Amino acid sequence: MLAKMDGAEMIPTKTNNFPHNYRAGHSTAPTEKANAKMLLLAVILLVIIMAYTGTLNYMTFVDNYNKSLVNTYSIAGDELVRKIEYALHYGKSIDNFYGMSDTLNELKKIVKEVDYINIISPRGEILYDLHGFVNNETLPEELLTTAVFQQGTINEKCSYQSFEGKHYIFLKILGSDANWVATLGMALPGNLFQNLNNDNKNKLVVYLAGVVLATFFLLYIILLKTELLTSDGQVNRKRILIIFIAVLGSAQLLYCGINYHLFKNAYGDLALQSKSFVENMVAQNIENVYRMGIGLEDVDGVDEYLGKIKSGLPLLESIAITEPGSGTGAVVMDSVNSRAVASVSARISSAYIDRLMLEILLDMLTVLIISFFFMIELTLLATMVMSSGSIPGANKKFSPAISHTSELIRGLIFVVNICVYMSITFVPIVMQNLYQPIWGMPRDVVLGLPISAEMLGGILAIVVAGLLIDKRGWRTIFYTGVLFLAVGNLFSGLSSNVIPFILSRMIAGLGIGFILMTLRSLAVSLPERNFAIAEFSAGSIAGLNCGAVIGGMLADRIGYQTVFCLSAMMVIFSCAYVYKLMAGLEIERRITSAVSAWNKFVNFISDKRALLFLLLIFAPFFIAGAFLDYYFPLFAKGHDLTQGDISRAFLLKGLCIIYLGPVLTRLATRYLGDKKGIIFSLFIIACALAVFMFWGTIPAAFVTVILLGIAESFGLAMQTTYFLNLKPVRDLEINKAIAYFSVMVNASMMAGPIIFGFTLTLGMRMGVGLITGVLLALLMAFILISNRYQQQIN
Repeated sequence: MLAKMDGAEMIPTKTNNFPHNYRAGHSTAPTEKANAKMLLLAVILLVIIMAYTGTLNYMTFVDNYNKSLVNTYSIAGDELVRKIEYALHYGKSIDNFYGMSDTLNELKKIVKEVDYINIISPRGEILYDLHGFVNNETLPEELLTTAVFQQGTINEKCSYQSFEGKHYIFLKILGSDANWVATLGMALPGNLFQNLNNDNKNKLVVYLAGVVLATFFLLYIILLKTELLTSDGQVNRKRILIIFIAVLGSAQLLYCGINYHLFKNAYGDLALQSKSFVENMVAQNIENVYRMGIGLEDVDGVDEYLGKIKSGLPLLESIAITEPGSGTGAVVMDSVNSRAVASVSARISSAYIDRLMLEILLDMLTVLIISFFFMIELTLLATMVMSSGSIPGANKKFSPAISHTSELIRGLIFVVNICVYMSITFVPIVMQNLYQPIWGMPRDVVLGLPISAEMLGGILAIVVAGLLIDKRGWRTIFYTGVLFLAVGNLFSGLSSNVIPFILSRMIAGLGIGFILMTLRSLAVSLPERNFAIAEFSAGSIAGLNCGAVIGGMLADRIGYQTVFCLSAMMVIFSCAYVYKLMAGLEIERRITSAVSAWNKFVNFISDKRALLFLLLIFAPFFIAGAFLDYYFPLFAKGHDLTQGDISRAFLLKGLCIIYLGPVLTRLATRYLGDKKGIIFSLFIIACALAVFMFWGTIPAAFVTVILLGIAESFGLAMQTTYFLNLKPVRDLEINKAIAYFSVMVNASMMAGPIIFGFTLTLGMRMGVGLITGVLLALLMAFILISNRYQQQIN
């Protein structure tokens, strides 16, 4: 049972900050103080959530806007690339290309905004500029990775990057044997991209300020007329949650609507700008044909030329050359005869703009969901702190009532898991980018090593924590875990090849193991253990969802390395949380038998019922989870899904666990019991993998993820109860029991990516099919053997 560190008496279940005879008519000070705190909390939440929403939507818009502009200007560059490739095909050398300056200046006439144009070797050497040959000059090192198409890629032949106030577009040039021989580089002024972006950013800030102010006054009026305290002076948490969800949710929806309308208009303006540019470019090229005394009807391949332009610019639905005066596009003039000979008319693709807006809409919906997680978790934490008093003592540390301790643990695991899971959606993808062969292992196995190393680090941490937690205290172990996690994530962001990255993930795993060991032990030390575990799980899943979504969506916009470093900095906040709010809590010390620790361990591993459960149910359950943690990000990335899309798969699973878990757990407990419940959950997992095995598509993968979430929503809780009720586990100290449980979880999760990696070398469907078949075989074995074992006991 949790106790004060100094051995003082147990704090009462409820801590009343106000006299029991308090009534609203006697004094308004407590109510006014509570209203002021709630108003401040609401405004802080509102600003954070809507600032995040606006920033994320703005970054999505800027990314799409810049890519569309790059596609537009690369159309003109592609024309030049084709001319150079044509000359190379007929014998010219890229190292000795006389007349290159004239060729580059043709592009300058079409794209008048361009500052300079270069031809660059694959090694980054500048070969030519607008004035001709260039000697002993190279690209700045910061641009080399983009120039060799390792980052910032729009497609396999185009990449771009912003650097020192300019935007650089790089286009691949292929030689006569279709090998990459050079790159065309264009530098455009930064304000060409930024003017419209800045205008929209300013509008977003103004609208954000307006919505926040309007919401502030609305909340002020509502809170002024609402009683937030109960008759005994406690904060009415349910009423506050309802107010916050209704008002802040409405403000969020309003701001999302403003965002959507603003960006749709901006995309329309961009489409018109791109349409005009392409029409004028094509008209100018046709005019050049007429200057050579050739009529358009004498030129072959015009339709193919227009088709290449359209395929390179998805913003356009079609582009056509029509009779003069028959369209609204650019007019083609025959300068020799001073007459109009044709019109070039392009049509904007409304379907493409709708796809861009759908991306914005999905981001808004995703952020709206996690904003509710934030509102609920932070509101529960804030109202709990308000409900509990501060007992005088050293450093004025917060002293919660026992009834609030589980909520403190919930708030802490929420904060920690945001940092832990910010990188979960892209660790396999980063490993894929860094990939190099290791010890002759199959590629799919190597890609799973970072996750396995993280789980191995967790196992080592759990063993060490189990030995030291009683001697050093759980706070020391927790702070050590935070340090390891921060260092591991920081090194992960700085790693440039495979081995350092794998070691970095192991260090992060050590940190995660130390942290989870302490928090799980605290949770099961509480008097109402089931409630505490439920609170721990709710905060854990909410943090996982927020972390996965925030990390995945930010990775698309600021890069994987930056997200790693950001999570390393954010996790430090949890140390202040523990120091300030959880100084008086200790893990329960349970009296057990006098049997030595080694004999208890021998009893555990020699217990037939325990081994049967661990090998046939428990381990397969967590190994199958590697489908989402390891395989799905690689599969989705290979099908051109964004990090935001991948993070939404994790969100789907989390929503199943959060909202279906309580209902399904209650039904499974009532009608199935622990044993039949865990059997049914593993059967659902086998069905989930079978769905992907039979169809193997993106929709099938999402169905698999949903079914995995349904299985875990009740299966994990029932497996935990079943495990803790095993005879050799009941004779263990709290921290030792949790250590055994955590080691088994981490060992299974460590094996998952390796097993998936080996089986997938057989092919996607065959590999998943093999895992599915083994799961069903183990399930049948558990049913048969456990029934026979039960009959022997009876």
